[in-house]
Amino acid sequence: SRLGAMAAAEEEGELESRLLDMLKREPEGLTDAQITAAFGTKDYKKLVPVINALSNQNRLTFVNLGAGKGVLFKLVDEEIAQKLGGLTTEMMMVYEEIKNVGNNGIWNREIKTNTNIQQQILSKALKELERRMLIKSVKSIHQKTKKIWMLYDLTPSTALTGGPWYTDNEFDHEFVNEIARLVESQIREAWAEEGNPTSLQKVEETVKTSGVSQEQLSSEHIKQILDRLVFDTKIETLVIPHHQKSLYPGPGPWYRSSPDINFIEDLVVTAFPFPNLNLSNRRGPDFRYE
Repeated sequence: SRLGAMAAAEEEGELESRLLDMLKREPEGLTDAQITAAFGTKDYKKLVPVINALSNQNRLTFVNLGAGKGVLFKLVDEEIAQKLGGLTTEMMMVYEEIKNVGNNGIWNREIKTNTNIQQQILSKALKELERRMLIKSVKSIHQKTKKIWMLYDLTPSTALTGGPWYTDNEFDHEFVNEIARLVESQIREAWAEEGNPTSLQKVEETVKTSGVSQEQLSSEHIKQILDRLVFDTKIETLVIPHHQKSLYPGPGPWYRSSPDINFIEDLVVTAFPFPNLNLSNRRGPDFRYE
């Protein structure tokens, strides 16, 4: 009857709303077992047409997790779902391949090998996906002539771009040297003027507030600069003795300028006065060098 059909449609609508709300709260997805536990076995069976409808609208993706592990359901953003509307099966296959690799990207030959799609159809699919702003091409510092594909909204991994040290796929020597000079100066002044070592955290704060980099540099990036300065024997690492850790709190690592920069200062401490240097707080002899 008409009333029965309306009641069924209303029930389906309520089930869909509940399912969408659950999936919105779980961006990593939900398994069929989790959905069954939330809805109950009876209502889960009623969800089948709802799941099929959402899948046909590109609002839902599902991945078979393997034997005995069930299926994982994930919600697709509404805007993305609209862009996916009307794509051919081959285009969807290409899209899924690109989506699965995340921000590491994938190049044409890998897509072709994985999908067995002919080159002409693959080129058409890539062109259409790019036109719809579902995917984009990026360049790799390792393979500058090859197009690497990834989803449009992703930021390429540092493995592809080289991170902040690269500009337009070329290593930015000037930028790296500028930061290295800033860092070396900070460590040298702290050691020469006060006899204090400098921690990674202090260096990170100095670089952050200096405005030398428009991009936010992570601890890992700063550590790369410090490692380079250690390698170049401009600075060296220190181990803070246990009895002095209260003077130098924090995880470190800690650095001082290398002896070759301070060797005159080290020699003249007891030989003759050197008024421009404040050596009264010198704690160097207590430190252990790595």
